[in-house]
Formats: sequence, C-alpha cells, structure tokens
Amino acid sequence: MKNSKQHLTDAFSSLQDAQINLRHALDNSEKLNNTERIKSTLSLVNEAVFAAANTVANYQNSHDREK
Repeated sequence: MKNSKQHLTDAFSSLQDAQINLRHALDNSEKLNNTERIKSTLSLVNEAVFAAANTVANYQNSHDREK
C-alpha cells in the first residue's frame, strides 16, 4: 500500500505529464478558440505543478521533528 508521500509524488508526476500533453496540444492546435482554452488550462496546470513541487520539496516524513 502506498503512503501519503508516494501518492503525492504520483500526483506530481501526473501533473507533469498533463503539462507535457497540453504543450503538445497547444503546438498542434489549429483554431484560435482552442488555442486560447489550452493556454488557459496550461496556465492552471503550471500553477498546480509549482504547488505540487513545493509540497514534495517540503514534505515532512512521520519521523521528522515537528517545528
């Protein structure tokens, strides 16, 4: 069974995959309306990737001392 940190790193990896796929979609988008929607979605995913990276970097394991 996965622990919390493993689930977190899985989610981070999935967000990075979504980021890559959205960039590919943006590169291949032909209609302006679709391009704008993809850009908007990519912006939100970029924010989520940043937040997840920060959470992973600052994750405290159960044996870490609480401050």
